[in-house]
Amino acid sequence: MEEQDKLSELRNAICARLGEYRAKHVLSTEEEAAKLAAVYLPEKTEKVRISALLHDITKEYDAKRQLQIFSEFGIIVDNVMLASPKVFHAKTAALLIPREFPEYADPEIVSAVYKHTTGCADMSVMDMLIYLADYIEPTRKFADCQVLRSYFWDGLAKTQTEPEKLLHLYRTMVLSFDLTIKNLMEEQSVIAPDTIAARNAFVLKCKNISEEGK
Repeated sequence: MEEQDKLSELRNAICARLGEYRAKHVLSTEEEAAKLAAVYLPEKTEKVRISALLHDITKEYDAKRQLQIFSEFGIIVDNVMLASPKVFHAKTAALLIPREFPEYADPEIVSAVYKHTTGCADMSVMDMLIYLADYIEPTRKFADCQVLRSYFWDGLAKTQTEPEKLLHLYRTMVLSFDLTIKNLMEEQSVIAPDTIAARNAFVLKCKNISEEGK
């Protein structure tokens, strides 16, 4: 099957299982991810699109169903995660891809889906692109999204070299975690350890690159 036909078939399958609002978000995330891939990973654009299409396949499941999936796969959910049901879907989607979409059970795709809400310390570029596309895709209207979207695209226009582009991506990731953590603190919500670890990891990446450039 041709690449475009495969993507079209996957789009149809994903949209059929989601409500209208969520389907629009997923399709917009796919297009945003493709734009990001054109800058950072042009050779993996198809994988990036597939990851974006699969990232929210369990988003509309309620917490009980999500917990059943964790139980089915032998995943122990600690108290911090139990207090953050909004992040369940990234993990459960990654668990279900090999069973429900075996053709796309590529480790890079599964990883990008798994890490797209909380982030983590060891994110690949592809992981970052799905995380960022989900955050800044055009249908997102909340203030932090608009701040991050402007920061990324306006800043990218000022970069020239590949190292500059990568540093800008890292700095965007730091800002995204800062915005997320600030909101969670204001809500007196728990913060996923992976998010804190991710923020620290990217701060160090930025520092190391800046020092190497001196």
